[in-house]
Amino acid sequence: MIRFGVLGAGRIGKVHARSLHESGRASVAFVADAMADAATSLANSVGASTASVEDVIASDVDAILIATPTDTHADLIEAAARAGKAILCEK
Repeated sequence: MIRFGVLGAGRIGKVHARSLHESGRASVAFVADAMADAATSLANSVGASTASVEDVIASDVDAILIATPTDTHADLIEAAARAGKAILCEK
């Protein structure tokens, strides 16, 4: 089972996190979002924990799903790549 860290708990982050959770082939281990309430709500719905973006990337997850605002994608992709994570970036 592939363990994901989800960055972004907005509309599309919710769609992807729930799809991963329901897939039977992946799980969501962590959710990070600038809005703590959004991160907590999504994490609770998929059985995950919340953490900072930096802590999610540094964690033992296999992959990072980036569902944050578009202008943050490049930096997050680079950070996840440096950490050796598989990356799925929305957009």
